Amino acid sequence: MFKTLNLFNVIYDEETLKKIDFLKSIRLFEGIKKRDLIHILENLQERTYLKGETVFTQGDIGRALFIVFSGKIALSRQDQETEKSGVIAEVQPGEFFGEMALLEEMPRTATASALEETRVFMLFKIKLESLLFARPRIGVVISTQLAKIMSARLRTYIEK
Repeated sequence: MFKTLNLFNVIYDEETLKKIDFLKSIRLFEGIKKRDLIHILENLQERTYLKGETVFTQGDIGRALFIVFSGKIALSRQDQETEKSGVIAEVQPGEFFGEMALLEEMPRTATASALEETRVFMLFKIKLESLLFARPRIGVVISTQLAKIMSARLRTYIEK
C-alpha cells in the first residue's frame, strides 16, 4: 500500500499550517478551501499587543478588521453624555472585531485593548479590496460571510 503524500503539508512549515488551520475555523472564512486560505494569510498582518495596550480608541478611523489568534481583547464604550466607560464585550481566540472598517472608513464605535498579551491578525480594507480583484471567488465568500455576520449582529441588537 502507498501512503498518499499531502503536498500542502510538505510545502508549508508547521507554523504556517497552524495559522491556516486556525483561519479555517474563523466564520468569516467559512467555505474557503484550505489551499485558498494561504492567499488570505498572505494578506494578513500579524501583531502582538501587550497586556493593557490599546489596539484602537473609540473615534479613531477604522481601516482594519482584527482576528484574535491568542489572548483576549476588551471592547469598551464611553458614553458621550455621562463620560462613563464600560466593557461591552470580550473577544476570545477565533473571534474577530472591527469588521465595519472593511466596509467603510468611519470612526470606531468602541475602544479595544488587550486584557493579556494578545496576538492578532489584521485584515486591512485595502488588502481585502486587492484580494477581491485578484481572487474574486475568495472575495465573494468573505463579503457574503461578512454580510451574514453583520446582519445577525444587527438582528441581535434590535431584539434587545
